[in-house]
Amino acid sequence: MIIVQELQRERCLEYAEHILALCNVPVSVLDTQKKEFLDTGRPNQCKDCTYSKCTGVNTHLYGSNEAYRWNGQYIYYCPLGLVYAAAPVVDESGRMEASLIAGPMIVGDPQDTLFDLPEPSMAEAVSDLPVVTTSYARHLAAILSASAAYAAGIPNPRAIGFVYEQDKILNSIYTVREQLINQGGENVYPIEYEKRLHSLICSHDKAGAQQLLNELIGHIYCASNFDLPTIKVRALELVVILSRATIDAGADVQEIFLFNSNYISEIEKFDSLDDLSVWLSGIMHRFINYSFDFTQVKHSDIVYKVMEYVKSNYSKKISLDDVAKHVYLSRSYLSSVFKNETGYSLFNYINRVRVEKSKLYLLDNSISLVDVAALCGFEDQSYFTKVFKKATGVSPKKYRDSRGNIVAAQMARKAR
Repeated sequence: MIIVQELQRERCLEYAEHILALCNVPVSVLDTQKKEFLDTGRPNQCKDCTYSKCTGVNTHLYGSNEAYRWNGQYIYYCPLGLVYAAAPVVDESGRMEASLIAGPMIVGDPQDTLFDLPEPSMAEAVSDLPVVTTSYARHLAAILSASAAYAAGIPNPRAIGFVYEQDKILNSIYTVREQLINQGGENVYPIEYEKRLHSLICSHDKAGAQQLLNELIGHIYCASNFDLPTIKVRALELVVILSRATIDAGADVQEIFLFNSNYISEIEKFDSLDDLSVWLSGIMHRFINYSFDFTQVKHSDIVYKVMEYVKSNYSKKISLDDVAKHVYLSRSYLSSVFKNETGYSLFNYINRVRVEKSKLYLLDNSISLVDVAALCGFEDQSYFTKVFKKATGVSPKKYRDSRGNIVAAQMARKAR
């Protein structure tokens, strides 16, 4: 395994130091097999976190798995709303053995992050974290991915995995074909394999499921006489089987259905059996990974991505459809997750952000109340006044007159 090879270990630790020196962002090395951080000789703020809802290393296992699935890099949030980036370190077979984790960071306005902290006592420690832009975080993730690929000794951390899986699929096809020729039998599709595949996925046996899937693909190719249109139809049938098995294994129904809606259009684009084989292998990885027990971490990541979107677009009209498309979820599932994780609806959160932003504009007397409402995304001044008063207890004008001293404004109102 790559993590026990001293050269790769040294490279990971070396590049963690380089990135820290250049970017002023701490980088940790996570052994994804042992599920523990390597000792870099520096404090690890995630390990020392005392937040009761923090999922610890599982947060970074989730980020690492997402990075492995999505082109070698992934930016995600922890339950505190702090930002991390992950890049997988894989071995020659495409298996992830470790990952480089950059963070924690604050992306955007630090006051927004402090405002959303679940425990105000954490404000002092969080205030000392590096503050970066969204663009900076993306560039950092790209550098992290390149460093991870170098540490692994391969140019592209995802390409080697695809090539390896494609070779296994091709070997399965040749094996099945040779067996059929030697036995002189017909190309009969083994329907019983589908039941076995369902059982392996439900038991989270990734290696066994992948091996059986390769055999199934081999039988599909042979039973279809290597006719691409026929294979595409059978492949979609296999995706349905994978979907049901993954849902039974614990994946969210709405998420699986959302991804499935894109598969029909995707599969039509392939014009070669090799490309189709690689695509099927990637789909298999996606389905099995969704059955991993990262639900709590995943939901935290979704919530903070939604919060970031609202903070960046509060001045515009924001619909539930817009937000759902941004995080690739259905409207109903997004609403449920956000409500369960934060305690308030997405609609209420949007107004909450708009009210907080409006407070800054109200301190500038050169901006009219009508313009303040428009700048913060409210449809009209009367609605803005209604929402603001409900949230703060005073009208926007009273807040402006008191220079932001809500207590004084409330006392003045009662005195009248």
